[in-house]
Amino acid sequence: MENKSRNRILIHVLSISLLTGILLICGCVEDRPINVSNISSNLTLLAQEKAENGSVSEAISLYDAAIKLDDSDPGLWLKTADLLANQTKDLEAITTFSHVLLLNPNNSTAFVGRGAAYARTGNLSEAINDLNQAIVLDPGNAAAHSELGDVYAGMNETESALYEYGIAVNLTRKNSDIYVKQAELLYNVGRYNEAAKAYDNALKQNLKDAHAWKRLGEMLRLSNRLEEAAVAYGQLNTLVPDNTDNLYIQADLLEKTGKFKESKEIYAQLVKNDPKNVDLLIALARVQNVLGEFEESAAISRSALMINQSNPDVWANLGFSYANLKKLEASFDAFNQSLKIDPFDPITITNVGFLLMQSGRYQDALYRFDNASRINPDDAATWMQKARAELALGKRNDAQASATRATKLSPYSVDAWYLLGDVASVNKQYDVAKEAFETALQINPLYEDAFKYLVEAMRQLNQAYDTVHYYDRVISDNPNITIAWMRKGYAADLAKEYGISEDAYREVVRIEPGNTEGWTNLGFARFQQGNYYGAIDAFNETLKINPNQSVFYVNRGAAYQKIDKLDKAYDDFSKALELDPESRDAQYGMGKTLYKMGKVNESFPYFKKIGENLYIARVYDSLYQGVTYFSNNWNYWRFSYQW
Repeated sequence: MENKSRNRILIHVLSISLLTGILLICGCVEDRPINVSNISSNLTLLAQEKAENGSVSEAISLYDAAIKLDDSDPGLWLKTADLLANQTKDLEAITTFSHVLLLNPNNSTAFVGRGAAYARTGNLSEAINDLNQAIVLDPGNAAAHSELGDVYAGMNETESALYEYGIAVNLTRKNSDIYVKQAELLYNVGRYNEAAKAYDNALKQNLKDAHAWKRLGEMLRLSNRLEEAAVAYGQLNTLVPDNTDNLYIQADLLEKTGKFKESKEIYAQLVKNDPKNVDLLIALARVQNVLGEFEESAAISRSALMINQSNPDVWANLGFSYANLKKLEASFDAFNQSLKIDPFDPITITNVGFLLMQSGRYQDALYRFDNASRINPDDAATWMQKARAELALGKRNDAQASATRATKLSPYSVDAWYLLGDVASVNKQYDVAKEAFETALQINPLYEDAFKYLVEAMRQLNQAYDTVHYYDRVISDNPNITIAWMRKGYAADLAKEYGISEDAYREVVRIEPGNTEGWTNLGFARFQQGNYYGAIDAFNETLKINPNQSVFYVNRGAAYQKIDKLDKAYDDFSKALELDPESRDAQYGMGKTLYKMGKVNESFPYFKKIGENLYIARVYDSLYQGVTYFSNNWNYWRFSYQW
């Protein structure tokens, strides 16, 4: 094929010469010699076009033709050698690069090309010599350092290879290929964190490199950096959207990092595309259970059972769904079916233990948790359930040890840290409880119960002042964080620093004027300071925002009662009872208002209904006093008359 191409070129050249000769003979052109360099330039340009279009063989033929016209041009030889090297015709490439160096002994590019060709043919010593010579001639030649790094990598001289890649990177930071080489080498020797960083650098230069995203995702997974791995796989799946395996890995990573909604969406799409895939059905049902979609999860599990009744995970998912739907018998049956297939599955054993706890059978539950923890001592969920059972049985020290173990196994589980704080508080180990609740809040700053129990633990440690000022630094950095002011107010309420809590809640409603909890708490703080009119103003705001909440009327009614506006208090408690007839606070408020209005008989049923012994006693006392008064009066007149 090459001979045919070369023949065509020669014919082309001869045709040009013949035509020129004819024109000279006919006198149509001036009598001057042919400009061979122009022909060579035209051939070179044509060769470049062919090479750019992928017609490498034709390009080589054209360069050969140009060389025949001028074999002293090292540039033509170099371009030919590069094309031969790209075609992995390494022996021809070596010969051609050598000719370049005969013409130009200081051509560092030719040394790099020949060194790379030597490396591909296994002649590593010659490759190293050429590449080092290229570096001597041009220390800033990034390609020479990169190729030398390749040679050292092939020789398993990792540190030498990384050294050369490092120099190449410093010389040309925009070249993503060198970062990729660096990353691949680090990956192959198990240095995954460093490899991930190198791939990250490569992607900064080329965000559309799907292979780099995949490798980065793999490395981040191996380094247990799951959130970042999920992002990498997300980018990969954007570039290559139809790869089922990669989509499944992304969904799994999202699930493991708590992004259950996003995970469910991917699993659901995969199930839609492959509805008979039991593994996908199991994954979807599992995530639906986590999201509280128990009916939907149970339906998916039942459809999986129609395909395969011998998969323990299908039965386990179904058992979990039924347990949360309060179908305890069905749940037991499903879990038992799972255990018949896989009697040593610790998660299912733990779930059975959980059901036993729900039935109040704590000792039986603890037996299951002990078994599960022996089978898999690294499952944090089992240790958490074990701690709860031990606490219920009064084994407080054991419970604290189990909860501590759970936090070691799952250091980012907010539930594990909260449980440890709870158990430590029961054990009166408030320093441990404080640390646990603080850690829970670091993981989830919005965990309200964790903050409330943290405040309680700190109060037990005589740190009430510190609780009030716990969020001062956060507030100074950003005075518009509602939750920080809300928690400052809460802590101040417990410390009976109502002036501070009033200021805090005022900031809450400044930031969020529609925050009913903020207005309610502001009213409470004013109420506690005896500012009942101010409390009424705050409670009015809550009712403007939500006029259908019983407790808001109870609050305002209590304030009206304090300033003896009993008719308005009566109206508010009536409205509260209209909205919530079973409200104990409204019953109490109505009874107290009627009592203060002197309607003792009418107040009695309200107190009796809620079992308010104090006011029942007062009502009886008032009734007794009335009977006594009238009896005495009657006796007085009787005796007087007799007298």
